Amino acid sequence: MRCGGSATVSEGAVQRFRKALEAERNASKETVRAYLREVRSLREHVAASTGSDPDPGGWDRVSPADVRRFLTEAIAGCEPSTAARRLSAVRTFFSFLVSLGEIRANPATGLSAPRRPARLPEFLPVDQMGGFLASLPADDPPSKRNAAILELLYSSGLRVGELVTLRLRDLSLEGGTVRVTGKGRKTRVVPVGGKAIHALKEYLAVRPAAFGGDFRDASEEPLFLNRSGKVGGKSGGGISARSVARMLERAIADGNVGRRLSPHGMRHSFATHLLESGADLRAIQEMLGHSSLSTTQRYARVDVSHLTGAYGKAHPLAAAKARRRSGGKDE
Repeated sequence: MRCGGSATVSEGAVQRFRKALEAERNASKETVRAYLREVRSLREHVAASTGSDPDPGGWDRVSPADVRRFLTEAIAGCEPSTAARRLSAVRTFFSFLVSLGEIRANPATGLSAPRRPARLPEFLPVDQMGGFLASLPADDPPSKRNAAILELLYSSGLRVGELVTLRLRDLSLEGGTVRVTGKGRKTRVVPVGGKAIHALKEYLAVRPAAFGGDFRDASEEPLFLNRSGKVGGKSGGGISARSVARMLERAIADGNVGRRLSPHGMRHSFATHLLESGADLRAIQEMLGHSSLSTTQRYARVDVSHLTGAYGKAHPLAAAKARRRSGGKDE
């Protein structure tokens, strides 16, 4: 089984699970898509290994051993975060069936995913980020759009999924804010910095009208369009998250930044730089849209690592202690 693979089986309990995720849990489109992919893969695995399709009406025959075998195959060679997501999707699905009374117990209970390594978020230092953004070309409509996207990602700390779902009505150039719909469909209003406002004005002055969608008025159009300006017929969406990631990858290469940075790395940079500048952790949590402060506290570890690094380089006693540990001598 490939990491991130897809399956096409649906209907029955799987279909009802999808509706529950969307209507009752307010799950994002990305979460719904990921969870359904894992559950459909589980259904295919069980059908292939037992010779009996569990959907509909046969999920009560799935044992903990069946789930364990599926997960063992599904997470082989995958990142711990992928393994954790797959286990979470399967466990949530069976909890849903328990709540409906279709099965008596959750066969995924007691199973655990590999521990995720504690990794600090990727980010660019302040000076390097400033130089990168200043180097972005903005001499034609596509480059103006790209500059506006990257400036906004960094200025407001948006998730790329939040950015690509923005509508024209969500942006207030006069108020210097953007209204964002985040995870769980929760809405928050985030400040937009002066440089990002300037880049957005430059982009909006040359942005074409969207076509291919059914909008009551122009304010419902996506803020950021793809190169053709055509939007998704059903979704009414503009530029995709994948296109933003590819665009950033090219911009990083063209700017000779010297390191890789994803759209989420722009968000990490936003949070880290705010913390380094003395911003309150609770305020950062609100701007990022984190439901838990512990998620935001990851950036405190980045800040501490910066401080200890600077201390080690600048403080004379720290430098002397480092030389003693390494056996070096003063000259």
